[in-house]
Amino acid sequence: MTVLATDRLLLRPFGPGDAEAHARLYDDPEVTRWLGDGPWLGEAARARSRATLARFAEHWAEHGWGVWAVTDRASGEMMGQCGLKLLRLEPDGPTEVEVLYALERPHWGRGFASEAAAAALGHGFGALALPRIIAVARPDNRASRAVLEQLGLRYERDVSLAGIPAVCYAQSRAAYQARDAAAGARARA
Repeated sequence: MTVLATDRLLLRPFGPGDAEAHARLYDDPEVTRWLGDGPWLGEAARARSRATLARFAEHWAEHGWGVWAVTDRASGEMMGQCGLKLLRLEPDGPTEVEVLYALERPHWGRGFASEAAAAALGHGFGALALPRIIAVARPDNRASRAVLEQLGLRYERDVSLAGIPAVCYAQSRAAYQARDAAAGARARA
């Protein structure tokens, strides 16, 4: 399974030893209020964590890519989750590839979400040659929306996921490559 490294992070598939750290991530209602039908509390959070890790493992087994554990490269501490997964925005609509991320609160506001999501996008548009990647966020999640915009995803439309209002952002592989080429040209100048 693929492991990605950035300057500060290691993105690796979840393993059995990550269950407690992931449960801690999902046990924080300030984190999970932005996820799915969260926030989740107590045993509901732990049950959601177990089910999520099982789905992540199934996705990796079926597709060969998925959601990684985000860890601090220096300490090995698990900080959250980030990666790519399949999502259907409408029940009868096409399946899309979504980039997602969630980090423990002590790691908010330090650029880790952008760093991890940039690595996931690079893998998706590079090694996987995906034609398009989307992201969804709650409309009032300004921090997440700022990360998506910083990464070059553009607001596409409002959506409803299982009755929960969300906004959909998207980026095509061509737009990603053009942005990457422009950034490379600026760095060489």
